[in-house]
Amino acid sequence: MAGVKAPMSQMRKFESKEALFRARKRILKYLVLGYLKQEGYFATAETFAFEAALTGEYEVCDNIDLDIILQDYCSYYLMRFNKQPQFCRKMEERQPIRRPATRGRTKTEHVPECVCEKQEIDLPSTFTITKLQKEEEINIKNLSTVERKPLAGFLANITPDKKQLVELLYQDILRPSAVSWDEVKGLSSAKSLLMESVVYPVRYPEVFTGLLEPWRGVLLHGPPGTGKTMLAKAVASESLCTFFNISCSTIVNKWRGESEKIIKVLFEMASYYSPSIIFIDEVETLASDRSAPGEHEASRRLKAQLLTELDGIESRDGIIFLLANSNMPWEIDPAMLRRLEKRIFIPLPDYETRAELFETYLNTKNIELYPKVDFKEFASKTEGYSGSDIKLVCKEALMSTVRKMLPNMVGKGNVQNRKDKLDLSDILTAIEKTKPVSKNLASKHKEWQNEMGCS
Repeated sequence: MAGVKAPMSQMRKFESKEALFRARKRILKYLVLGYLKQEGYFATAETFAFEAALTGEYEVCDNIDLDIILQDYCSYYLMRFNKQPQFCRKMEERQPIRRPATRGRTKTEHVPECVCEKQEIDLPSTFTITKLQKEEEINIKNLSTVERKPLAGFLANITPDKKQLVELLYQDILRPSAVSWDEVKGLSSAKSLLMESVVYPVRYPEVFTGLLEPWRGVLLHGPPGTGKTMLAKAVASESLCTFFNISCSTIVNKWRGESEKIIKVLFEMASYYSPSIIFIDEVETLASDRSAPGEHEASRRLKAQLLTELDGIESRDGIIFLLANSNMPWEIDPAMLRRLEKRIFIPLPDYETRAELFETYLNTKNIELYPKVDFKEFASKTEGYSGSDIKLVCKEALMSTVRKMLPNMVGKGNVQNRKDKLDLSDILTAIEKTKPVSKNLASKHKEWQNEMGCS
């Protein structure tokens, strides 16, 4: 029996060493992942977690990271060997591989080498390549602030308990979209107001000083589906500002005092990445009237923190602009309305805009209209429709042709390059089936604009 137990004990020792080795490897992977997130390399951290097959089962403890381990190792090495450890060394430069001389080469071919050596001696010690330098300056100007400023510079100046909040808010930064002013049909007055409120102060900061300081906030209000969110996307694309897309899921937290801390970190990040735009869709959900019955204490504290950051004693560097959308502006707190200095009414599309929208949706390469139709006829029949309603009408008209094709599509191959044929009757039937949602709300928004608007 003794001869049998010895191999088993050796096997157990081997298995314990293997388990310890695997645990050490796993710890190293999580330490590297935590370091990448701490330094702001979130895309690299996501790729590393995928390749290393790491899950959210473990996380690095608060009192340990690679920096602390490195410091401890340096202290141990200094005490043991009385010198600092060397972690990196410069790689030797590799000499270029030269082809061996061929038999047919003569001695006269070596004359240019001597000439080159003499020319190298006569070269100046320093020189500047102006063309490449100018191109690099132009490319740097076209980059957004997020691409020019690393997140590690911001993380170095904050407390450890806020680093997780920074990572949460960093995910809400939107990169410039492909939406331009031309894609927003109509709304010329709203576009010009947004240009002078957001774009021009960023492009010409020397003009907007003193009393002409940039606006703190703009409220876009109107019936649903009139293009308020699309205007916000165009502002994000045209202004080259850092665009924070904030929602309730980002700010509202179940822990006491955490929501206020998130708002404070948000404005600190906006100041670091300035010029910045903080976009809040459906702002009445976060800044409703505080005098309303049933107001909770946590909601009041969140609104108070938001109002303080917008117009408090503490001054921040750079331009921080609040862009808000609302379908019910009469429910917003008066203190928030004061900080939203521009309150712009986004109306339902007029006759010309409706015709332009129909032409945009239906006059494409994949749609053939038969017979040739007049888009102004559709515009006259869609009085009170929003831009979203008109898009739904065009979608319903296309769906009517697809319904006819569906029974005969079984077993067919690729139908991606098909061309849909729309008849005039299909569009008129879709208009009759689709009723406008925002028609009754337009008058209420007009009354509120006449009373509380500022455009």
